[in-house]
Amino acid sequence: MEKVMIPRITCLLLICLMLSQSALMAAEATITVTKEQGGREIALKVGDILQIELTGRGGTGYLWSVEDTFAPYLKLLDQATQPYIEGRLGGPVMQVWRFKAEKPGATELKMACYRSWEGVGKAVDHFRVKLRIK
Repeated sequence: MEKVMIPRITCLLLICLMLSQSALMAAEATITVTKEQGGREIALKVGDILQIELTGRGGTGYLWSVEDTFAPYLKLLDQATQPYIEGRLGGPVMQVWRFKAEKPGATELKMACYRSWEGVGKAVDHFRVKLRIK
């Protein structure tokens, strides 16, 4: 009886290991892009998460906003703004956007840094990144 049980248990363990490995491989990757990577081309796979991190000047009103539409290639998952340096009110802020690659193709994500009451025409900085989604 013991001789039959050991191969079955071993087989079940191997199957569980293979299933857990395939689930790990299928998990989406997160690609983080900062101002320094602006202007570059980034390769993504459908399901990958693109995280954009840009520093704004919150105390002066200059914040980053997405300029152009990126549908149907990307889906905005969330956006957050947090102090760049904890406890420093009115100082720089870190703005973070998370997008999910939804469809294969090529697109360009464009952003501008401006005061909302002045409009994009008075932007003091621009950021763009080309995306190739497979």
